[in-house]
Parts: sequence; C-alpha cells; structure tokens
Amino acid sequence: MSYKFKPVSVVAVIVNVEDRYLIVEERLGNGLPIFNTPAGHMEHWENIIEGAKRELFEETGIVTDRFDGVVGLYNLVQDNYTMLRTVFALRLDSYPNLKIDDPDGDIVAHHWLTYEECERLKDSMRSELVFDAIRDYRDGRLFPINLITSYCKLSASVRKMVDENLRQNSLPDNQK
Repeated sequence: MSYKFKPVSVVAVIVNVEDRYLIVEERLGNGLPIFNTPAGHMEHWENIIEGAKRELFEETGIVTDRFDGVVGLYNLVQDNYTMLRTVFALRLDSYPNLKIDDPDGDIVAHHWLTYEECERLKDSMRSELVFDAIRDYRDGRLFPINLITSYCKLSASVRKMVDENLRQNSLPDNQK
C-alpha cells in the first residue's frame, strides 16, 4: 500500500460510584444524543495516562492522580477507520461535583446510570466499544496500571510547556 496508515488513538475512563457509571451525553452535528464514557483523542505530546486524565478533566471536571487499572484495549477496524481505545477505571467513594470544560463543545450533560440503564442505551452509545468496556468492568476485568509503560522523549522546553498546560488544566478557575 502506498498511503501512510494512521490509526486513531482514543483514551476513555469508566468512573464508578456506588455501582453507577458516569456517562456523558454528547450532541453532534445531527443533534441526536450520543452517550459515552469520558473519552477523547490523545494529543500528540501526551502519554496515554496523561491523555486520559486530561479528557476526564475536560469532560467532567474530575482531577485524579490515579486510575485503578486498565479495563482493556479495544480495537475497532472499519473500511476507512481504525481505532485503538484504551479504557481506564476509576472508582470513587462519593459523587464528585461535575462540570463541563469541553473544548470541542460536544458534551451537554452528565448522567449516573446503573449497568441496566447503560445496557438499555447501548444502541445510542458512540460505538459498541463503550458498552463492551462497561460490561467488562462490571464483570471484574481490570489489569494493573503497570501494564502500560511510557517513554517520554520530549525536549526540556516542550516538557515544560506540557507540564504547565497540565497544571493549568487541573487548577480551579479561581487559581489560574
């Protein structure tokens, strides 16, 4: 083949509180609701864990320094699109205050749903990978976070810019 293959790398987080799952409601071009766990594309300068933390913050306002593990790596291959979705898990002891700081403007609401409610919405989820990961998490599938090894080879000046961006994104608005 003569073209350069460029798969899409997506990070997602299953957030669970008291057996309820945090689902974000998105509105895309057609205006119909689409449901997803907090998720998005990785930026070119971040590792997988940093990307998951950033997406979680942008779509929910949740700041975390840990994930409980990796639920799985989900690979979707279609005629003109290949995606690798890395799904993390985060169990919280209480319901956090949620906010939306989504630069894409697609997120319109948050919902705390039971597994059964998620199952009823599975045909309205962004892809079948979303519900599959929720089901896998519910069934106890969780790999240690050290499954992932990241190598950071950024120059000192770019690393400084990345660290400042991450720090700014994790501060409350009144401390920026």
